[in-house]
Amino acid sequence: MKKMRVPENDQRGFTLIEVAIASVITMIGLIFLASLFTLAISQNRVVKQFTSTTALAQEKIEELNAIDYGDKKMHVGGDLNAQIAIDDVDYFDEVFVDDDTGEVKTGDQIPQGQVPHYRRYWRIENDPELINTLIISVRVAALQAGRNTGMAEETTLATVRSH
Repeated sequence: MKKMRVPENDQRGFTLIEVAIASVITMIGLIFLASLFTLAISQNRVVKQFTSTTALAQEKIEELNAIDYGDKKMHVGGDLNAQIAIDDVDYFDEVFVDDDTGEVKTGDQIPQGQVPHYRRYWRIENDPELINTLIISVRVAALQAGRNTGMAEETTLATVRSH
């Protein structure tokens, strides 16, 4: 009987070219994942700002709706794009949101050395068609850009109030 001859060096493995190609494919995949991670962080900031601007606008509208109709804070005035004050009534404020607690602070409540995150503007105007009816509009703009385009998020809400 004849014995089958087994070569002593019958180990097979990857060639250097196969290893190089696999390394290139892995690197491309990792670069793609890193770019997705960066995009996710950016989108998270945009969503957070949009949610915050909407919540702050709703909060201000609720606050203004709770004020007695005869109060001087309910007098017609304000602007959605400028810091207006009429008869000691401000139609704007700056807002700081504590990242740790979520606590909202405005004006003098903002801790020293902290920069406001948002600016709110509101306008109260008479409804042109309905008597004894006011239109209350609130615009909140983030002071820091949330997008790569440099644009900050903002929200404008309006409501009608009659008495």
